[in-house]
Amino acid sequence: METQSTPRPISQGTCAFCKAELVKNKMTQHLKFCKQRLTTLAAQERQSQEKKIHIFHILAEGKYNPQYWLHFEVPASEALGSLDRFLKDMWIDDLDHLSGFTINGTNYSTDYPDDLFFFGEEEEEEVEEEELSEEEQEKALREFVDEVISQFTERFASYLGVPSNPDSLPTEWFAEIKKPRSLYELIDFLKAEQVRITKEDRSIWKSENNKLSEEGRIKLLILEYQKLIVKTLLNEIEDCSMEVPLERVLKVGQKFSYIYDYGSSTYINLRVVGEREGIIQEKKEPVQLIAQNTVPAFPCTVCGKPATMVAMGYFTESIANSVFCTVCAKKQDREEGMLPIINSPRVGVL
Repeated sequence: METQSTPRPISQGTCAFCKAELVKNKMTQHLKFCKQRLTTLAAQERQSQEKKIHIFHILAEGKYNPQYWLHFEVPASEALGSLDRFLKDMWIDDLDHLSGFTINGTNYSTDYPDDLFFFGEEEEEEVEEEELSEEEQEKALREFVDEVISQFTERFASYLGVPSNPDSLPTEWFAEIKKPRSLYELIDFLKAEQVRITKEDRSIWKSENNKLSEEGRIKLLILEYQKLIVKTLLNEIEDCSMEVPLERVLKVGQKFSYIYDYGSSTYINLRVVGEREGIIQEKKEPVQLIAQNTVPAFPCTVCGKPATMVAMGYFTESIANSVFCTVCAKKQDREEGMLPIINSPRVGVL
């Protein structure tokens, strides 16, 4: 006889505009057509003299406890730091730990230096005193690319063991990477190259059944050489701080992640579910909450009354196995202690 598993509770939440309570998987669609929301946005636009801007609609949820979730809007021109502060304000009491986002394989964190340093220390001081024109910036960028490629070319044969002759060097690739580009265009090109190199590397190993011919070995070494150049350039020119504008790294459908505290970590998944042109009413608070999950209710694991406290620590199954009412919590002899139940994926973590 088959046993039936306990059904997972359906997470519900409330629309910030009409106060309707809906299940989680219905909220995104509701927000698109909520009459109260559409009326409010239209009234704001009529009454405001502000120019419309590009706005992202983002959904955030706990990675391991997705019953905690938020829908919010944020101007695309805002920096990642605005999202960082919003998530901390909404979900995290203790703000003393590092945090960061991972977007398309790139990590953006609070401990990354804000400055770009591909111009070199001396030239960077000149940039602060006198702004470079777009043409001058592209020229400086090309010179830096030339310098990196030149340094790697000199070490090509000795470092990778590839015969130093014109046929061994990826000259067409050099010409492509040296083409005039803006900083962002070069970053996009380099990231696309990372994907290409990874695919070609796997293809070579697969086609040769892990038994490399001399030709296959040379191809892999050249790919490794290209990978080193791409990695070196990206490390020097890409800003991985929280100052990066959202419009630079996000688009509709983009999935990304956030981590708070690299010790007792809280993991959050995010997705850009929509975008619009409009205005943001509160300039000092550019990130606007538009829907949030209803506070989950848990019965005390001892007596069944409404739980108010949770045992500190990590939950491999469900937080519901570690919650207690106020009376039962006082009777528990637990070294790790107790914390109040909060409406946050960081519940139970100090």
